[in-house]
Amino acid sequence: MIRAEPHSIFSWDVTVYEDGTPVADIDMAWVREAGEVMIGEVACRLYREGLFSGAYVLEADGFEWVRAVKPSALFRTFEITYDDVHYTLQARSALRRTFELHQDGDLVGTIYPDHAFTRKMTADLPEAMPLAVRVFIVWLVLLMWKRAAESSS
Repeated sequence: MIRAEPHSIFSWDVTVYEDGTPVADIDMAWVREAGEVMIGEVACRLYREGLFSGAYVLEADGFEWVRAVKPSALFRTFEITYDDVHYTLQARSALRRTFELHQDGDLVGTIYPDHAFTRKMTADLPEAMPLAVRVFIVWLVLLMWKRAAESSS
């Protein structure tokens, strides 16, 4: 299980912890759906291929580790692929911030806020999944939360 905590009350940048140990720092871009993340000693880029459409990607040194496609602009759902492994990340409901991770139709993980008024989150994801993929999923959920916050203000 991993946790993500914002750097400050107003920040979208987060530190990701696994078993209480910091394992990644996600720095969200101010304008675009992009960012940077340090996973251990590896500097990675997080970005959307196009300005308003395209896949979401985590890459390091020009190597694409994981990719997510959002099949519909109307729903908070992503199709995630890495190493020929496929997952679906989707919002539990239209009005909640909780996301579920499915593989072959089976629920394999959940990502949820600690409470209604926080950006702190817990991600209960498969431990067999590489850390980089779990951090990428945290970033995708943060993007959806950030979109919702910006559209409501």
